[in-house]
Amino acid sequence: MGIESIFPQPVFEIGPVTITSTVLTTWVILLALTLLGIIVNRRLRVWEPDTWQLTVEFVVEYVENLIADTVGETLPEAIPYLTTMITFIALANLFGLLPVFFAPTSDLNTTVALSLVSLGSVHYYGYRERGLKAQLLSLFEPVAFMFPLNLIGQLSRVLSMSLRLFGNVIAAEIISVTMFMLVPAFAPLPLELLGIITGLLQALVFTVLTIAFIADAMQLAVRTAEPTSTPE
Repeated sequence: MGIESIFPQPVFEIGPVTITSTVLTTWVILLALTLLGIIVNRRLRVWEPDTWQLTVEFVVEYVENLIADTVGETLPEAIPYLTTMITFIALANLFGLLPVFFAPTSDLNTTVALSLVSLGSVHYYGYRERGLKAQLLSLFEPVAFMFPLNLIGQLSRVLSMSLRLFGNVIAAEIISVTMFMLVPAFAPLPLELLGIITGLLQALVFTVLTIAFIADAMQLAVRTAEPTSTPE
């Protein structure tokens, strides 16, 4: 295994289009999530739910609590989207730990695409809550000449979110491959554990940032860590 193995590799071609390891792994993840959704939907039970249903319910409940802890509301209209986001990013990060697959999030194209989807969702939920006119005018707040700065701020979100996710995932893979090349007998287990922790943490960070931006677009108060004052 060389250092070049952590970068996207061409797998096959469909006419003029080259399918890379990033695209192939993304297809596998999407197929797995689709099949999981179909299986769980057909086997939903109120009593004695199976393991698949309990796993999905755990993830959904975790996202609900995450939203409530961030903005003080559950935002039921955003739960399906955010649950899908955190699940996909977590799987995309963790697939790089499997010998045959490649982590799609270690490709900057994937993280930029995810950040653009996040930006689109922010404006979509802002439009649903406030209306199209108010959402468009928010780019000119607090005064009209702030529009260029507000636009730069929107684009900087995409840049920072995509680079943060890409940088952390690619750094973890570089460390893993380097250590495996130096000490192959002892590196795998602790580095696999580190990769799992990093992958799950980055999925959580990306989702929390998206929740905060959606709450801002919907003009909801985002909770801070400041302690509440006690009555005298």
